[in-house]
Amino acid sequence: MEFVQFDEAWRVLRPVGVEVVSHTANELRLSLTENPQSSCFDIASSDHPAQARLPNDMPRIARGTLPTIVEAIVHKLHLTAAYVIPVGHWRQLFDGVAQGMASNEKWRATDSEATVELNTRDALKFQPAEFHILRDLVKCVLAADDSATHGIAIATTGSPILIEVMPAGEIAIYTGRSDLAALVRDLVAHASAAKAPVTESAEGSSARVSTKAK
Repeated sequence: MEFVQFDEAWRVLRPVGVEVVSHTANELRLSLTENPQSSCFDIASSDHPAQARLPNDMPRIARGTLPTIVEAIVHKLHLTAAYVIPVGHWRQLFDGVAQGMASNEKWRATDSEATVELNTRDALKFQPAEFHILRDLVKCVLAADDSATHGIAIATTGSPILIEVMPAGEIAIYTGRSDLAALVRDLVAHASAAKAPVTESAEGSSARVSTKAK
């Protein structure tokens, strides 16, 4: 794992459609540029603290299963690298996952060596041999408190796809091609406890995709 300055990471991620949705002192939220083939999959954990306010057609999946969806996407796309960008700053993220990642030697080394990066949103680059650490990080983010500043975005240069993981128990998966949307749709349907069919509804030039509960 290595840190890549934000501007440098942005130069390679912007061409695949990564864009800023909102940027405040406390939070950076990313998405993909909309196009006729773009889709977004919103998924919530079955124990989400704000269940009553979530859309009825938003899939609910066991919190412990959510990381397997991210892991499956990374595996099936044969990614050569993945970039993690914190919603808050690295200091907050390191603090939020410290307990859960304490047994991971490589993560502890990255944490202890990070100095100038702590107050930045520089990207942390993962190579394929380190994707198991990324999987564990996703698990720990979902086990952290529900502060949005402990969330992460995962992007790659290989395919127009972006995954946002939020501690409250939410994952948003943005895809920029129809084949990627089909892949994610199948994974979500497989992971859904209801095993319900997936439907699409147009939203601007993109499609918001959800699994309808039976």
